[in-house]
Amino acid sequence: MKGKAKKKDTYFPLFVVVICFGLMIPSYGIYGDLDSVTTIFLVRHAEKVKDGSDDPVLTPEGKARADELMYILKYVKLDVIYSTPYKRTKQTVLPTAEDKNLIIQNYKPAERGFLEKIINSHPGGAVLIVGHSNTIPVLANELAGSKKFNNLNDATYDNLFIAHVYPDGQSNIIRMRFGTHTPEK
Repeated sequence: MKGKAKKKDTYFPLFVVVICFGLMIPSYGIYGDLDSVTTIFLVRHAEKVKDGSDDPVLTPEGKARADELMYILKYVKLDVIYSTPYKRTKQTVLPTAEDKNLIIQNYKPAERGFLEKIINSHPGGAVLIVGHSNTIPVLANELAGSKKFNNLNDATYDNLFIAHVYPDGQSNIIRMRFGTHTPEK
């Protein structure tokens, strides 16, 4: 059984890289240069303690998911990491930030033009954004250009959205799951 888990651990980051590259292949013929494609990773914070506070920390399961996110993005060259100013969001991306030696930048989900600013500031780069069950789908929909994704169930923590934004503003976006499965609506 441990051999199978090890095999999954070995191949999953490679799977993410293959998916990311596969999304960009159609753009190669159009743009001729994959360096012009901006990649944006969107993730909801990991499992939080239910202590009744407005700013809870992560549970042990949440910390394990945060480590899994770091592992998934191990071979991705991130330019910047954005987080809302809450303990649970910052703790979700902290292992990745430490691994990449990046400082976590604060953002406000309702900030007008946030994604446009990100895309213009990091053309051809890679960005990780962590938010909440009701903010990450909004950002994903803005990138998709349509209401493709609904808010996440409050018990759902395993979604990772990967978007490639091309210089003409077109984008491809996929939604995948990572870590321990959590329920959908």
